[in-house]
Amino acid sequence: MESVFAQSYRPVEILVLDDGSEDGTEQLMAKYGDQIRYHRQDNQGIAAARTNACRLAKGELITFLDDDDLIPPDRIERLLTALQSYPEAAFAVGDLAYIDEHGKPTGKRWLPENYYGTGDTLLFKRGDEAVLWPKVPALPHTTLFRRIDGERIGWFNQHYRFASEDKDFYARLGRLGPVVYVPHVVSLYRQGHASLTRNIQRTLFSQLRLFEDHLNSLEPEREAYRKRLQWRILSTLKQMARHGTVEEGSMDEVPENYVRKALSLLSWADRVRYYSFITKMELRSWLPGKRSSRSSFETGDEDAS
Repeated sequence: MESVFAQSYRPVEILVLDDGSEDGTEQLMAKYGDQIRYHRQDNQGIAAARTNACRLAKGELITFLDDDDLIPPDRIERLLTALQSYPEAAFAVGDLAYIDEHGKPTGKRWLPENYYGTGDTLLFKRGDEAVLWPKVPALPHTTLFRRIDGERIGWFNQHYRFASEDKDFYARLGRLGPVVYVPHVVSLYRQGHASLTRNIQRTLFSQLRLFEDHLNSLEPEREAYRKRLQWRILSTLKQMARHGTVEEGSMDEVPENYVRKALSLLSWADRVRYYSFITKMELRSWLPGKRSSRSSFETGDEDAS
């Protein structure tokens, strides 16, 4: 909250949406009085929470901050300047740096400094490709977008209950126009905290569904991008295989034959690559003194891809 109040840009409407927490958030927010707008709801999941918060907001522009992260004082100012410089852009996005559970910098960034060889803002003409390839860290806590555009695409899809709702939202937003990237840290993301996406089983399946959905809605003429999405589906299937088979009934949102469905979207050559990968992995598990590559699902960060 202190990092929000420290923003150099004014005016800022601060809306806090409490998605049925049990950690005393309501009492904590009461001390801020009319400096903020507080809204509490029964737990509905992250996609519904973000959508409801956006619908309650009164401002023309929206940016997010999750309850365990921080933002530098110039975050809104930098992103707004970029959006004003490129009014055709669907949203502005900056870089993120990682902090540990105590708030200390780890020295890690999503993209290395001057990754693109310039300190200037960059415009990626295919916004959805920039999000899903990915070329930019399009996350709720690194972006600034127009409220009216969120309304145009129908906000966050509750189809993604546990993960990938943000990538889906910004990819759909990116279909409205280009994305402007600011090579500057605009978010401090805390690692080592509890997260809905720490379960890799759910995270990877949500990611698989994300690429499938966007591949199915892709225009026929975008063949190069189609191949990239197919590659990401293949990569995700391999990751899921490494971490073990999803047990039937372990997740309500996982349909039967999900692997077969995903493979049906791939080329014949990619299917061969997948089965070759599975065969090699199974052979390795039988080597003397070797542990099976198929381990139980572990915990992971929200930006695992």
